[in-house]
Amino acid sequence: MEQINKLIKWTNDNSGFLSIILFFATIFYGWVSGLFNSLIKKPKLKIRFIDKVSFYSFYFTGEKYEVKEHNYTYDLHKTGFVVYMSIANVGNMPTAIDKIYLGYYKNKKYRFWNERIWLAQWHALESFKINLKNDSQISIATLRIRDSENDTSNKSFINIGDSIVGIAYFEQETAWGNYNPIPNEDKSTNIKIRIKDIYGNNFYFKYKLKYMDLEKAREYNSNFGNIESITTYY
Repeated sequence: MEQINKLIKWTNDNSGFLSIILFFATIFYGWVSGLFNSLIKKPKLKIRFIDKVSFYSFYFTGEKYEVKEHNYTYDLHKTGFVVYMSIANVGNMPTAIDKIYLGYYKNKKYRFWNERIWLAQWHALESFKINLKNDSQISIATLRIRDSENDTSNKSFINIGDSIVGIAYFEQETAWGNYNPIPNEDKSTNIKIRIKDIYGNNFYFKYKLKYMDLEKAREYNSNFGNIESITTYY
């Protein structure tokens, strides 16, 4: 007990000195950690979502799926997702995108054990377009994927301090039951984007996609929601 009292008295008598030591120790720690961070080369991605052409659409295909064991017939449905992104590399090492995934929770009543469903990026077969008032169109590049055989641009490489801008399209395979995403009150849905680079690093970003009717969605790309029926590409 006497030793503890001496220690308390010593710290009280030398509080100013200890404050100076802690001050310089904090500066030294910050300098060392910053030095190590600068020596460790790694990419770091940052995303800016562009709302203009970021949406999803859920619709019924008109087909039926019969489960004989339950003596019940389900209406088949599909969901398509479009995410318009600007992806910047704010790290200290160049990188390139290997894969892009979109995750959502299926529309379950009880969501405690709701597992996130991940969809890989699909090829939309043609570019998404924005219609202008003068009857012309602006084509939007597709992230990571070439739009045609003559497209020689690199849509995956991101140098330090650079960014790439484009669209990633995702299409759920024909499903039944509650495999559509959970809608919010305004019909939007919460998603998570996962970007995997060529080094195996995964970067996660949350976003809320607005809902768009199928007819309106196909004004941006006539293939929206039809890729599965046109091709076997996944």
